[in-house]
Amino acid sequence: MWFASDPNKREMVLSLFDDITRTFGNLPYMQEAQASVLRNLILEEDARNILEIGFFHGKSSAYIAAILEDRGSGKLVTIDQMTARHHQPDINTVLTKAGLSGRVDAVFAERSYTWELQRMISRSPRPVFDLCYFDGGHQWDNTGFGVLLVDMLLRPGGIIVFDDMNWSMATSSYHKRNPRKSLGFSEDERQAQTVRRVWETIMPHLGYSLEREVTEIGWGVARKKR
Repeated sequence: MWFASDPNKREMVLSLFDDITRTFGNLPYMQEAQASVLRNLILEEDARNILEIGFFHGKSSAYIAAILEDRGSGKLVTIDQMTARHHQPDINTVLTKAGLSGRVDAVFAERSYTWELQRMISRSPRPVFDLCYFDGGHQWDNTGFGVLLVDMLLRPGGIIVFDDMNWSMATSSYHKRNPRKSLGFSEDERQAQTVRRVWETIMPHLGYSLEREVTEIGWGVARKKR
C-alpha cells in the first residue's frame, strides 16, 4: 500500500511537504507526484536514515527533509558532485530557505559519489541506511558499481528507489546538447536503458526482490533480502 493508512497521520505530514511545492515548485527536478510516492514509501517503511545519490539543486533533498521534519525524526545524507555548489540556487540555499538544514548532511564529492560511499563504508561504526533514493550517474558503470556500494550500507530489508528507469544516452536531452559526451560508447550502450538494466540484472543477482515499478514516474523499487 502506497498511502498512509491513518488519515490523521497523513494530514500531519502535509505542512512542510506542501511548503516545498509552493516555494520551489518550478525548480528542477523532483515533481510533487514523485515526492508523494517517496513520502508514502518513507512513512510505510518507517525509514529514518536515508541516503540520496544526486541532489542537483536540492529540491528532492528538501522534500525528503520535509517528510522527516513533519514526522519529527530522521536524517538524510545526500551526495552530489562539487559542481553542485555553483547551481543557482544551491542545496544549502534551498534547505536554509525551507528551514530544513538540520535534517540534511550534504556531501560534495571531488570526483565521484562512489568514493564518498567508500569513505562511509570504511568508517567505524559504518553508517546503516533504511532507504536510498538513487538518482545519480545513470550510465552502466556508475549505477552498477554505485548500487553495490549502497548495498553495503543498507540494512537487511531496506529499499533502493531507482529514478529514470527509462533513461538512455540516446534519448537524454543533456547528451543531445552535448554529443561529445557520448563519444567512445558503443551504439548498443548509447541506446540501452542502463538504469533499468541494473535494476533487472544486478539487483536480483544481489538477492534483491523487485518490489514495484512505478511506471508513471519512471521509478523502480528493489528490496534487500531480510
